[in-house]
Amino acid sequence: MMGFLRPAGDTAPSRARMIAPFAILLVVLAIYTVYWMYAAGQVRGWTERWIESQEAVGYDIDHARMRVGGYPLRFTLDVAAPEIAAPQGEGGWQARFDRLSASAMPWNFNHWIVTLGGPMTLAVEADGAPALYRADAADARLSINSSGEGTQRIGIELENLVIDTIDGPVSPVMAMQRLDLTGILNDADELSTRFEAQNVRFSAGTLEPELAAAFGPTASLVRFDGAVTAWSALATEGDARDWARSGGELRIGAAQLVWGPASLGGTGEIQLDTMLRPAGRLSVVISDPESLVEAMVEARLVQSGQGDALRLAAMMAPRRDGGVALPLRFQDGGIFLGPARIGSVGAID
Repeated sequence: MMGFLRPAGDTAPSRARMIAPFAILLVVLAIYTVYWMYAAGQVRGWTERWIESQEAVGYDIDHARMRVGGYPLRFTLDVAAPEIAAPQGEGGWQARFDRLSASAMPWNFNHWIVTLGGPMTLAVEADGAPALYRADAADARLSINSSGEGTQRIGIELENLVIDTIDGPVSPVMAMQRLDLTGILNDADELSTRFEAQNVRFSAGTLEPELAAAFGPTASLVRFDGAVTAWSALATEGDARDWARSGGELRIGAAQLVWGPASLGGTGEIQLDTMLRPAGRLSVVISDPESLVEAMVEARLVQSGQGDALRLAAMMAPRRDGGVALPLRFQDGGIFLGPARIGSVGAID
């Protein structure tokens, strides 16, 4: 019996060993809470200073309640009824949302997920006249990665986007099932861009009747994967002439369009000529050239004789995986598919 008895002095150390982990946890939680409260104040301070810096260069920014929440897993800046108006030199556009929230993890303030809540009201100038649009989406979010040198990566995701024209010229696009856009700026001063839009529905009356009849009101897929070189020359002032002088180039690694009878993809490069018109060449692979040519003739994009020349060119063109390869050229303000001129393009302003 005596062998099972413990000295009375062993009780306190045993309890201390049991309590110690909980005490340490409480201390760590208290320290983290103090850090979170301090960092939340910093987030709010950064936001207020950013608003002040934008207003100093001509923007007008207003909002209702602004608070920082998300404890303990993240920092979430929640802003009610934000409104922003750009100066005339930046287009004079105005945007208003029901709500905006931006979230970051406690260990990485260089990556923010921004969620836009409620419909957006956008006032712009379209075709030289004021216009007012209302855009709403089931899900609208931005992903922003930045560093001390500025924003390095931005991503945009929209689902079930609907655009209503309230006043002014009708928006060319009235609905879109999904939009994914990613831009990444690398050390070579290139902006790599990936863009994909699904089920893009055009507004009634914005397409020529013959074009709408031949191709339909909805493009099933629009995809682009490429890069813009000499990005800083274009981004600084948005001046196409500076970009052209710097040897800027649009490199298309992969482009795809599925719109009615049109199912095609392409790769190539486009620059600007001395008159700032697109100039370059793409290799376009067409899945069903006969259906596409027939639709182009019906839409009056090409004349009947040009359609016959396109058919002949398609018969003689090399075969690739997925279809027939034809050149698409931008030259002297004209757009040429094979031997046929299918349109024109002016200077990029």
